[in-house]
Amino acid sequence: MNKHLAIALALSVSAVAYSAQQPRVSETQFSTEPAGAGLSATVTRFQHSTQQLWIGYEVSSLPRHNSSSCSGSDGSYDDGCCGEYRLEGPGVSVDSGNQSTAPGKSYVLLRLDNGAITKIRPVNAGCRLNAGGVAFTWLTGVQPEDSIRYLAQLASQQSNENRVIDGALAALAMHLSPTATSELASLATSSGTPRLREKAAFWLGAERGHDGLLALQKLLKTEQDPKLREKLAFDISINKDPAATDELLALAQGDSNPGVRGQAIFWLAQKAGKKATAAITNAIENDPEQQVKKKAVFALSQLPKDEGIPQLIHVADTNSNPAVRKDAFFWLGQSHDPRALAYLESVLKR
Repeated sequence: MNKHLAIALALSVSAVAYSAQQPRVSETQFSTEPAGAGLSATVTRFQHSTQQLWIGYEVSSLPRHNSSSCSGSDGSYDDGCCGEYRLEGPGVSVDSGNQSTAPGKSYVLLRLDNGAITKIRPVNAGCRLNAGGVAFTWLTGVQPEDSIRYLAQLASQQSNENRVIDGALAALAMHLSPTATSELASLATSSGTPRLREKAAFWLGAERGHDGLLALQKLLKTEQDPKLREKLAFDISINKDPAATDELLALAQGDSNPGVRGQAIFWLAQKAGKKATAAITNAIENDPEQQVKKKAVFALSQLPKDEGIPQLIHVADTNSNPAVRKDAFFWLGQSHDPRALAYLESVLKR
């Protein structure tokens, strides 16, 4: 048989594995082998080849994480899959057929090209994969702790491209094991690049729940980089632990850095609630820094209108600081709320 024809026929055959441990992968030459020597050693062995290759394995993951198996703009279905997930190319083909994902399980996929890791993707287990003609090797027996250590190592290697580092951090963050939190905290406090530390802190807030919040609180106390400390306010704002709001309130009211106070006030406004409103108005009245007062007035404009508009009118009408009143008038004008327009009209008639 002609060599090229044989390859074409091989690539056209869908290699579907029906084992509960193996993914369903189309348009590939599918193979499987154990990761007996450890994940790092096994991947290194594959890197001695110049062949393009996808390597995948399964790990226990958090019940709900932000990894969506959508590579296009079509959004995500409730089952966490966007039809068949294409590993090659920018798009995604949406299939209306039902897919059954495995709760608490995720795939970690690594793409090799000329011996280098060029992509890392976390995908919800159970989603159908399309390898786009690239060979696919499924590793069995990968231990979660081994996976966490390996992904942390990849993330910390400055020679890797940003997309590899980002993929490694995203895949690391979804692991069920608490060791993932420890590794992310270590990366966030490491001597690595500011970008790596910032991204690691983001995943602590986004995926690691209560333990992630504790790690961020510890980082806030020790971090010396003012820019990173400002960004930690956002990381705390996206944390699902109920105590995250109290931490934001503490930052808004008592952090020594006005940039951190301003960011905390802004993200408090996005979370809304009576606690947020009280902290924002307190900053307008009592914070010594004008830049913090300015952000606090803007934060009022971000509250739900039934909360923010009356507060802005109150500030515009009563605050003793002309710059604060000016900002309040500006955001009232931008709101297009009828209550704000009526107030502005009344001011003009005085």
